[in-house]
Amino acid sequence: YAYTLRVNEKSDIYSFGVVILELVTGKRPVEAEYGESKHLVKWVSTTLEEKGVDHVLDPRLVNSGFKEEMCKVLNVGRLCTSPLPINRPTMRRVVKLLLEICSDDKNNPVKKDGKLSPYYYEDASDHGSAA
Repeated sequence: YAYTLRVNEKSDIYSFGVVILELVTGKRPVEAEYGESKHLVKWVSTTLEEKGVDHVLDPRLVNSGFKEEMCKVLNVGRLCTSPLPINRPTMRRVVKLLLEICSDDKNNPVKKDGKLSPYYYEDASDHGSAA
């Protein structure tokens, strides 16, 4: 978008990819630590190449035991932020990739159709009762 000033599906995919990178890194899209003319997407690429995935993922989340899933989500974010729009997946494909990551986790309450299992909710208060 910044270069063409046109919004299309591929620019939306890029933006969604940035959000994914924010979530798995715990960082903002633009920070002083990235240096001059750098942003989160470049920082992720550079840091992965130079230091490895352990320096990219948010340590608060890695310690929760979901490192493998986080790496997969990170890869989806990188696909979405590919420099060439033609290489970015469709949103339909992104959703499919994310659902596949969920379905790989045997304890995850998300079914393949994307709906939450009724066992996900521990009690009725989670359902938002109208009292």
